[in-house]
Amino acid sequence: MYISEAAKLAAEQGRLMVRKNIISKSDTVFGAVQPTNSYERCKLIVFNEDGIRSSRCWNPTQEDLVADDWELLRDEVANKVCYRN
Repeated sequence: MYISEAAKLAAEQGRLMVRKNIISKSDTVFGAVQPTNSYERCKLIVFNEDGIRSSRCWNPTQEDLVADDWELLRDEVANKVCYRN
C-alpha cells in the first residue's frame, strides 16, 4: 500500500508501519515508522538484537514517499527481533 494508506491505518490501529522492501533485507535490524500529529512528528523506531530505540522527526526519502510496499508491522516480527534467545 502507499504511505498515505499505511499512515492512516497505523494511526487508527495504534501500530507501526514499515516498508516491505526494507524489512525483507534484514531480519535482525530494521526501522519502522510511528505516524503522529504531535510536535514530535513521525518517529522512527529501530528494532535490533539489543532492543528498541526511537528517534523523532523521521525524514523520508523521495523513494519512501512514492513506494507502494508499505505495510503495518506485525507484532510477532518485532517480538522475534527484540526477544531473541
